[in-house]
Amino acid sequence: MIMIKIIKLLTIMGFVSVMTTGLAEGFPPANVHVVEAKISQLTPTSWVSGQVVSPNNSKIASEVSGRVIRLAELGQHVKQGEIIAQIDDSRLQINRKELRASVQSHQARYKFQASEVKRIQALAKRNLSAKTELDKIISERDIAKSDLAEAQSRLARVEQDITFSNLKAPFDGLVTHRLSNLGEYVESGKGIIQFVETSHIEASVAAPITVYPFIKVGQKLSVQSPMGELLLPIKALVPVAANRSHLMEIRMDLSGVDWPIGLKVKVAVPNATSKRVLAIPRDALILRRDGISIYIIDSNNQAQQLSVQVGIGAGEQVEAIGALKVGDKVVVRGAERLSPGQAVVIKAHNDNLISGKN
Repeated sequence: MIMIKIIKLLTIMGFVSVMTTGLAEGFPPANVHVVEAKISQLTPTSWVSGQVVSPNNSKIASEVSGRVIRLAELGQHVKQGEIIAQIDDSRLQINRKELRASVQSHQARYKFQASEVKRIQALAKRNLSAKTELDKIISERDIAKSDLAEAQSRLARVEQDITFSNLKAPFDGLVTHRLSNLGEYVESGKGIIQFVETSHIEASVAAPITVYPFIKVGQKLSVQSPMGELLLPIKALVPVAANRSHLMEIRMDLSGVDWPIGLKVKVAVPNATSKRVLAIPRDALILRRDGISIYIIDSNNQAQQLSVQVGIGAGEQVEAIGALKVGDKVVVRGAERLSPGQAVVIKAHNDNLISGKN
């Protein structure tokens, strides 16, 4: 009786083994996409947030008091040197006429006193004039010269104020706020227009101070925004961190990039030293409770599963540590449906189906 049961059990086990083998060998070939494992220079990075900013966001103030008679429109683009606001200068024009007349009067007086000095000096040489008279004439000439200089200075100040009554754009930019209105009387120093430079924009991001040894001015980093992804150079570093945040500022050069000021961006900042490693795409990794593995395709076009450990990563590439070798064909698409030993068909144009590849 016992012998009969053993025979039945062996028969069942043999049947199951045959069925299992048949199923494994009977699976139709699976379509997969592969890439070759290769040695790559990887630089670990972390994404930090920031936004597009302008190097100049200026409150343009009046340098003279008066009534606003001209004002650029909100949202108006203004070139450097063009007028963006104007203060009524009619009183200044009248004052300038008065001072010009005063300067002419002082010039005439000084000219007369100077000629008198020469005349008295000529008489003094022939002993026809007292020295005290000469000294008096020289003193009056010097006073006339000082009065002329003072009048010229007052005229120059008024002419400068007339120039200042026309507020000109200090750079190419955009009017973002009108801080005064037409017809208002403004005092000297009062802000009239908020003016933002738009021709040379930057991205300002806050990164951990610990990344400072791995970055330098001119180094190109990946910058992402809702409007696209670009590789841009670092324009400036500010390696000074606050006590609480421990963050430093990085400025990325966005010259020639048509992104609006205030747009949110992310920058991939290196946080460790780059090194050469055996790298594969992240898409190749199969994550399970019992560990991480990948599938490679052997010379018989059959899938073989390998356990790996993940080292450093950069973008879509990661370091694979394990039995993987350079040149092994690593499955990046279709691995989730594979079984060890299953036959496969390698599809062409693999790179187009890998994340991060175009």
